[in-house]
Amino acid sequence: MMFDATEKWPDTPSFLRLYMEDGDAVFKQALQAGATAVTPMTKLAFGERVGRVRDPLGNIWWIHQRLEEIDCEEMSKRAAQKEYIEAMKYVLKLR
Repeated sequence: MMFDATEKWPDTPSFLRLYMEDGDAVFKQALQAGATAVTPMTKLAFGERVGRVRDPLGNIWWIHQRLEEIDCEEMSKRAAQKEYIEAMKYVLKLR
């Protein structure tokens, strides 16, 4: 899987993506195990909650939870709504 990169982003050994039944619980568990929060769990236009943590080795873990299945028409509507635009801007930031 490939991702975008910018000069502002630090070197990262890998990006890992997990789909979990309870993303919030896994996010909390990761923090308790020594990870640091990059972005908290955030609801996005495509029907998922997504958060990121960085493990002690520098890897970024994307934690996903599927909330609902939505069709392309609904996703297009949501993509134009301010709350989802702001959420996407937020999760694209890397601390």
